[in-house]
Amino acid sequence: MTNLTYEELKLPNYVNSSAAVTLKVKDGEVVKDLPLTLCDVVVAAELAGLNILFVSDTGRGKTQLVSDVVWSHFGGHDDGGKANWADGRPNFEIQELFERTKIDRTAAVYDSDEATQLKQERTSRLLVVVDEINRAPKVKQNEYFDLAEGKYTFRGRRLKLGRDGYTLFFATANLNKSNGDFQGTFELDRALLNRAHLTIDLDHRAFRPTPEDKIAISEREADPRLKVADPRDISDKIIGEHKEIMAKTRTSDPYMLAFSFMIDDGLNFCDKDTFKEKTTTFPMLCGDCAYSGKEMCSLVKSSSDRTTKAVKALAYGLARVAELKLGRAIEVDALDAALQAYKFTTYHGNLNDVVAQADFGSRKQELMEQVAGKLGERIDLLRAYLPIIDEGREPIVVVYNNNGKERRVERSNKVIDALRRKGVSYQEKDLRNELKENGIGTEWVDAYARRFKK
Repeated sequence: MTNLTYEELKLPNYVNSSAAVTLKVKDGEVVKDLPLTLCDVVVAAELAGLNILFVSDTGRGKTQLVSDVVWSHFGGHDDGGKANWADGRPNFEIQELFERTKIDRTAAVYDSDEATQLKQERTSRLLVVVDEINRAPKVKQNEYFDLAEGKYTFRGRRLKLGRDGYTLFFATANLNKSNGDFQGTFELDRALLNRAHLTIDLDHRAFRPTPEDKIAISEREADPRLKVADPRDISDKIIGEHKEIMAKTRTSDPYMLAFSFMIDDGLNFCDKDTFKEKTTTFPMLCGDCAYSGKEMCSLVKSSSDRTTKAVKALAYGLARVAELKLGRAIEVDALDAALQAYKFTTYHGNLNDVVAQADFGSRKQELMEQVAGKLGERIDLLRAYLPIIDEGREPIVVVYNNNGKERRVERSNKVIDALRRKGVSYQEKDLRNELKENGIGTEWVDAYARRFKK
């Protein structure tokens, strides 16, 4: 582990102590809920090396938040800093960041290849920020794809940005979700949205500063302009943490694997489609569907491979920030951490836009909260089966009532005989049937079970 501390990661100007996520952790012998703030989530993404798109109406503090990260974690974007900063505008050219033209006035011949030189110091910087990215038209937004992928093309060569395998892309966008009447802004490109591994909606009520935060802000100097923090560079420590998190993502965690299957293959299931998948049917066939699991599957479709990887990385990032916050090693519930991370994939095109507009007034993050809640219920169903599968046995449980509480245990002759002797009624349930009844596809279950077959 690096010697990075939670205190070093605190942002100097942006104030927001809202509990954006709550993790289930085991601290010693105590199991408890640990709230993490919105700033903690941003820091977790930094450590995991995940791109973030910050969206909101004007005046929510997006630029201040990003500026704090740039200056207090990466030393700024001036000479000597480790970040690049660009303002989204129609006439912006990415070459302005990474290239320069050197002209020798005494030369008789001008050679454009020799005159155009790469700013290598710029390509090695770790963070690229594009502020108000949707002030650039969609055709111009396409030029940011490579930056979000950590690459830049110079003279036909694709160069890697950053260093030591670490590169980061932050963007902000002003979105009026109610009527879209902002002047000078353009629709966000779908492909660019997907390259933002996470989206953070600062309009969402659970992500806004608390009343106590607002009191603290009001007691500062009444200057509405952006506050630039003193430059401080902790990027070497961030890179060190990133390497350790990436090493964890390469290990085989059965619980993380199960969660990835749930949001990928599991959410691709459509009972009404001939081929039992949502590839071309979502959400058109949802309206008059009578399927028992409709309350789940009609709200969301499967996540892309890029998204499932981002969720896994953020889950480990959140776990690491939780440890830094408490100042000691803890155990974090992997399924819960993944579920909390999943909430930040709202703008990846996986939600039912019809429902978001009709039932939530286009508040997509509110719909995502409902989706995460319902997915959490399905995850709780899964929990009883995973230890059984991990032991190489069939995912079948016996469900019975004991003192008013539902109990689930692995099916065995011993358990069934005991329940019969006591006259306790019970049901046998199979993971495949339970998930399918609740809107989750199960084609992945057999392959997952074979992974642990002994």
